[in-house]
Amino acid sequence: MNIVSSQPKLNARIGLIIASILYLLIAAIGTLIAVRENLPSQTSIPAFITGKPALEDFLTGNGTALSPPLYLCLIAILLLILACLSNRLATVGIVGLTILGAIFLCGIFAERLTYRVLNPATFDFSLAPVELLAIVLPLLMVVFGGMEIARRRSSGS
Repeated sequence: MNIVSSQPKLNARIGLIIASILYLLIAAIGTLIAVRENLPSQTSIPAFITGKPALEDFLTGNGTALSPPLYLCLIAILLLILACLSNRLATVGIVGLTILGAIFLCGIFAERLTYRVLNPATFDFSLAPVELLAIVLPLLMVVFGGMEIARRRSSGS
């Protein structure tokens, strides 16, 4: 007896799009929290500290302690639109979102607040879910994006 299993294949492109949309939602929530509590970006790299309040840092600077700057979010939206297309421009969107995922990941690990919130001695239950999702979702963007780029290269599309 020959049984054909119909297991669904993981669609990396859909995974990348969903992870990117969820990341933008978490970034919006992070922005609202950071602006409400005035948590501007405080990275471990002194050259990136602007000294601006959180809202101004989000609009014109390096983002907040919980979210990337506005211009990167707008670029992500544009790349999301491109990734949803079915032509060659989709590849630009997919590669761009993968690169942005890596940038978002570097940004969250450069933030001092990340280590304070997730440190067992100073763990913050109110900010931890935002911080954890701000790590997991960009990581998924990089993984799904890499899988889709590899698939496209091997199939020649």
